[in-house]
Amino acid sequence: MKHTLIAAAIAAVLASANASAAVNFEWSHQWTFNHSAGNGSNALGAEIVSFDAANERLWVIGTNSDLGLGGVDVLDLSGNLTHSLDTSSLGGINSVAIANGKAAIALTAPIKTDAGQVRFYDAGNYGFLQSVAVGANPDSVTFTPNGQKLLVANEGEPSSYLVGPSGDPVGSVSIIDANSYNVQTAGFDAFNSQAAALKAAGVRLTGPNASVAQDLEPEYIAVSADGTKAMATLQEANSVAIIDIATATVTDIKAMGFKDHSLPGNGLDASDRDGPGNNPLNGNIQNWNVKGMYMPDGIGSFNQNGNQYFVTANEGDSREDWPGGEEEVRIGNAVIDTALNDAMTQAHGSDWKTNNDKLSRLLVSKSGDIDNDGALEELHVYGARSFSILDMAGNIVFDSGDQLEQIIKAQYPGLWVDDRSDNKGPEPESAVVGNVNGRDILFLALERSSAVMVWDLTDLNDIKFLDMLVAAGDISPEGLSFFNTNQGSFLAVANEVSGTTSLFKVAAVPVPGAVWLFGSALLGLIGMKRNRSV
Repeated sequence: MKHTLIAAAIAAVLASANASAAVNFEWSHQWTFNHSAGNGSNALGAEIVSFDAANERLWVIGTNSDLGLGGVDVLDLSGNLTHSLDTSSLGGINSVAIANGKAAIALTAPIKTDAGQVRFYDAGNYGFLQSVAVGANPDSVTFTPNGQKLLVANEGEPSSYLVGPSGDPVGSVSIIDANSYNVQTAGFDAFNSQAAALKAAGVRLTGPNASVAQDLEPEYIAVSADGTKAMATLQEANSVAIIDIATATVTDIKAMGFKDHSLPGNGLDASDRDGPGNNPLNGNIQNWNVKGMYMPDGIGSFNQNGNQYFVTANEGDSREDWPGGEEEVRIGNAVIDTALNDAMTQAHGSDWKTNNDKLSRLLVSKSGDIDNDGALEELHVYGARSFSILDMAGNIVFDSGDQLEQIIKAQYPGLWVDDRSDNKGPEPESAVVGNVNGRDILFLALERSSAVMVWDLTDLNDIKFLDMLVAAGDISPEGLSFFNTNQGSFLAVANEVSGTTSLFKVAAVPVPGAVWLFGSALLGLIGMKRNRSV
């Protein structure tokens, strides 16, 4: 019995040590491929990357909007181009995913408000297999863990808010059987009658003259480990959608709410002209009485101790790109409600609105006009400059607060991009969680800082920043793909602005102190046994 108790105690100590032990995160840059015509590329850019485990190749999609060209480049793990496909005649290419020897690429129709398509290819010989019609503007594709189904986020972006329903298609999620190619649609039409209740719950519905289904625009999707549920980010709506895969049903829309930037640990650098002579003052992170809209973009998933979690990259976005959707305004140019102005003056001084050292430059949404009288009662900023961890119900169980900006300021000042301080900061773009040497490691792409942050999520009560991945010449990471092979753990990064794909090898190695901690605990337990046996 004593031996059993001691063994159980040692196991408990070991489990605790594994969860909370410090690690040395090690990485090395393997190579960078430039997707240029001179290198044989048809992609002519790099936006999304996916790993083909069966053939150990990377599929990278990209576009050159100036030339109206785009396609897929396939790279081996040495960084050599093995195949390139021109998709320009098929429409705009948006995403790629690979499972069980099949590659799926998402394409927007030449008229983007028309139905899009997903084309399946044999990942081994690149042969075309099948085309499947999906919703308008399919923005991302994601396979279930077993590769049997493909989920497609049909963003349904408008061409204009000024021409009626024809200019604003509905958003939806297509679910395609990867064997039969039958397709089901998880739509939002059932929520059209619930607009008032959704708004009251915090779902941001701001598209002019849009129904709920038109207003919700899925960006990215992550799937639960058991393949039964999925979560889609609804960036502009500041929400996520929960999807039952078997029934192809959206079961809930969960608002992410607001971050209170007045609270300790939730500060932000609010100006790009807050230094002497209107020059930037890098890392001028302060607390302000403004509300951050999380507005998640990329999303990853992981399962820990039987519990399903999702990680969102809280980038932020507006509807400003589409005619009739104008909603951005700088605080210095905004009409402010009298009560809000009085409160802000008391908190931040009478020049809070006019001084570039304060909030004059900060870009906010007109959605802060709560009573629609033309004046802002609240200050809503785009994005939360953070990542969040959500449970399966869509509840936020962790948010990184202002750690992204604080870490860049303190440890990587060369990565600070102050001309974005007034608008979304470092812009966390995408997130993926991988198992590295038994640990749950988050890779978070920062679009404006041109780097990938690395976090250890193994102990959710003690989440730790580990390091920053940077490759010279890479600008604006957009897509991430983590994978393990016999050679180790790797992260592939597609960089949108530089049009490059880089491969990093990564490892998480326990530090000697963690080993010592377990050894000390073991000796202590042995000592306890000896004392009791005396």
